[in-house]
Amino acid sequence: MNKEEEEKQGRYTIQSIDKALDLLELLADRGSLSLIELNELLEQPKSSTYRIVLTLENRGFISRSDEDGKYCLGYKQLMLTRNLLERNTLRSAALQEMKRLSERYGDTVNLGVLVGGSVLYVEIIESTHALRMTDAIGSRSPFHATAIGKAIAAYLPQGAVHELVASYGLPAMMPNTIVSEDKLFAELEHIRKMGYALDDQEMVEGARCLAAPVFDLHGHPLGAISLSGAAHRFAADKVPEIVVHLREAAAVASRKLGFLQGP
Repeated sequence: MNKEEEEKQGRYTIQSIDKALDLLELLADRGSLSLIELNELLEQPKSSTYRIVLTLENRGFISRSDEDGKYCLGYKQLMLTRNLLERNTLRSAALQEMKRLSERYGDTVNLGVLVGGSVLYVEIIESTHALRMTDAIGSRSPFHATAIGKAIAAYLPQGAVHELVASYGLPAMMPNTIVSEDKLFAELEHIRKMGYALDDQEMVEGARCLAAPVFDLHGHPLGAISLSGAAHRFAADKVPEIVVHLREAAAVASRKLGFLQGP
């Protein structure tokens, strides 16, 4: 962009809207931030940040936690995201295969993507069992504690995973959660060899989850499909059969997106 184009862009940019979008991007990336943290990151007067926060909160684009007073994305932002994902090719490619898995096993089937250091759930088919492990569409979970997150991270460049760990850490969610970077990379290598990821009570006690990655035309992991439920329904002797159907579902979705090779 030359100097003339920069000056023209500057003249037509509405700074308050620009800062509001910066704020939304910060919350999408960081998960939650206090008003002080937002102000420091936006590098503007406190009064300006407060007005933007108040406006976005009143419109439902952000919300404030009663527990710690921090702000996160609100229902309106998630609603818009959901509407966008309704037309998203990843969801379209995976949905029919997810329905097949649901009909076969009756457990919860999830489709997730990686956003910052978290898995964002973009589609969920709930379990038919009384005991179910179900997140909500639009909810997030740390990538290192979920089968979906690990399935995606396994096929990212090593440097990208290092950056995720440096930025978001590896907080312990359960006793089984991986909290060591060395163990995480060993786990990701194992996932590449096996073609699927396992969350063995790393996020929720008593729950297991299996996931397989979905690739785009260029072999980049767009997301992953997972099957989750009570640990006893995912016993070691049942895993091989589940994995066959799970990997096939992910492979079919990948082929619909133009990926013609195996992971």
